[in-house]
Amino acid sequence: MWSTLRLGFSPSESSKLEKIMQLGSAAVIIFENALYLWSQHRLTPEQEPVYPVRVALQRYMVSPNATAVRETMSSALRTYEASFSHQIPGSPKYSQNKADLINTIFEIVLQHRLPTPEV
Repeated sequence: MWSTLRLGFSPSESSKLEKIMQLGSAAVIIFENALYLWSQHRLTPEQEPVYPVRVALQRYMVSPNATAVRETMSSALRTYEASFSHQIPGSPKYSQNKADLINTIFEIVLQHRLPTPEV
C-alpha cells in the first residue's frame, strides 16, 4: 500500500531529507483522514467493513493535495538546504532556520488536509 504512495513522489534527484519529509507529511495527512473515517464508521451501524487507511490513501493519491504537498515541500526544503550550507551548526541563525523549516512543514500539512467526507 505505501509503495503506491512512494511511486507518486519526487524523482531520484531529490535529497533523502526531501523524500523523508514528503512521505512523512503525506502520512500525517492520510492518517488524520483515516482516523476521521474510522471514527465515523464506528458511529454508524453498517455491516460492510471499511478500511480507513486504504480509503484515505486512495483519496490522497487522486487529490490535488498530493501534488501541492510535493511541490511546496520540495521548495521549502531546497530553500532550507541552500541556506544550511552557509551556516555553522549551533549558531542562532542555524537554529532559527531549523525552527522556520519545522513551522513551514506544519503549515504545509495543515493547508493540505483532506476534506472530511461523509461516510
